[in-house]
Amino acid sequence: MKVKLQQVLALESYAQTVYRKCECCKRVRDIYFRLNVKDAKTGEMLVGSLELCKDCGRNFGEITNSEVATERTIEEFKFE
Repeated sequence: MKVKLQQVLALESYAQTVYRKCECCKRVRDIYFRLNVKDAKTGEMLVGSLELCKDCGRNFGEITNSEVATERTIEEFKFE
């Protein structure tokens, strides 16, 4: 059974950034993303995770062909 790369390496955005060390580049920055690493055979069980800064998160997003966004629009307002 083949599992998709996006399923094994699930990139998720934090609702609010956290200021700590990026586990990829080892620099202290705002952490925007969490990369959950799941079992390669099934893609279901969590094996580990990495907390990533904006730059590293974007790079992993390109590698896994995942859509990466650091900002979300919850609701749009019109000012008239």
